[in-house]
Amino acid sequence: MAQEIDPVLLALVISGLALLLFFLYVSSIEKIFERIGFSRQEATSILTVTLLLGWISIPMFPYNGWWVGISIGGGIAPLIVCYVLLRSKRVHMAEASIGIVIVAVVTFFITRAEEGVGIVADLPFAFAPALAGGLYAMSTFWIDIRKAAPLAYFSGVVGTLIGADVFHLTEILSFQAPAEGFPMLSIGGANIFDMVYLSGIVAVGVDIVVFWILQQEKKRGFGRVLTEWERGAEGLPYARDLRAEPTLRPGKKGRIQ
Repeated sequence: MAQEIDPVLLALVISGLALLLFFLYVSSIEKIFERIGFSRQEATSILTVTLLLGWISIPMFPYNGWWVGISIGGGIAPLIVCYVLLRSKRVHMAEASIGIVIVAVVTFFITRAEEGVGIVADLPFAFAPALAGGLYAMSTFWIDIRKAAPLAYFSGVVGTLIGADVFHLTEILSFQAPAEGFPMLSIGGANIFDMVYLSGIVAVGVDIVVFWILQQEKKRGFGRVLTEWERGAEGLPYARDLRAEPTLRPGKKGRIQ
């Protein structure tokens, strides 16, 4: 007979796992900020401010009974990071413009506006903007991830913001606003779990993973085969016929031997 599980114990285990996953997620975000060029102290400061003030939205303008606002965590903080990347010339606008267009188009087609919910995307396609930004940055800077990572973040954040929130803004504003309360449409309202925020983070993560795979392939793939061929590995053509080249050195009378 199966023993019943204590509900309190089960709740504690689930809460512990949730906290562990959240801690790992936050730690990965901090690593991403370091990867795109910020110091550990700057990355910690950005993340702390985002978590503390992330659920606050700032109203910008009223329209048709709605207030359109922007979230500090899911909107303002990522845009400030993008501004710093652009100002410090870690990202150049000429390259970023193409990435923004690509990500914005992808985001627009995989998102839709739903009354009472906001901008939504189905889970299988929710990470498409991040993949688009990451792959574009990787194709632009195939060798150097130090240049690809900031471009991936910039393209993912700004492109998703335009494709999801700006392009669908008229649809959202056409919905009937609630008669009571303070109805607000918040850009990046889901804080660090918003698509705008996640697109920048995941885009850099895509580049990190792909570049790691390429490095491993370079170490264990063609380079390993070439080394075995040079050492005369069994079964490789002409390996046994290799001979060391003669060394040229001057003789006693200055002649080369």
